Amino acid sequence: MSTLKYIFFISLIILVSLFAAKNMHTVEVHFYDGSSADSTIKVPTMVLVSCAFGFGFLLAWFFELFAHFKLKVELREKQKNIERLEKELSRSNQSADASVEPDNPTSLSKN
Repeated sequence: MSTLKYIFFISLIILVSLFAAKNMHTVEVHFYDGSSADSTIKVPTMVLVSCAFGFGFLLAWFFELFAHFKLKVELREKQKNIERLEKELSRSNQSADASVEPDNPTSLSKN
């Protein structure tokens, strides 16, 4: 599955790069700076598309990282719970074994 993911991401990067390379003209980007005047910068389309793609990639990676850590914490909690239950089961088995042992071991061998 991870190989398929890498192939998908590489092909997506190639497609975005080809699109950006074909659109090399300059565009104006307007920013609202809080006052009545707008700030304007001229940027090549390739830079604008690459920045938007990079920002989207970083945002998706951040959310994936958050989900990964959440699952890791959940797994750690479940492993602790399993260890606790295994200890409880072994204590229960030991106490059951102690109560099953007869007082006179020779009486069982004669039957």
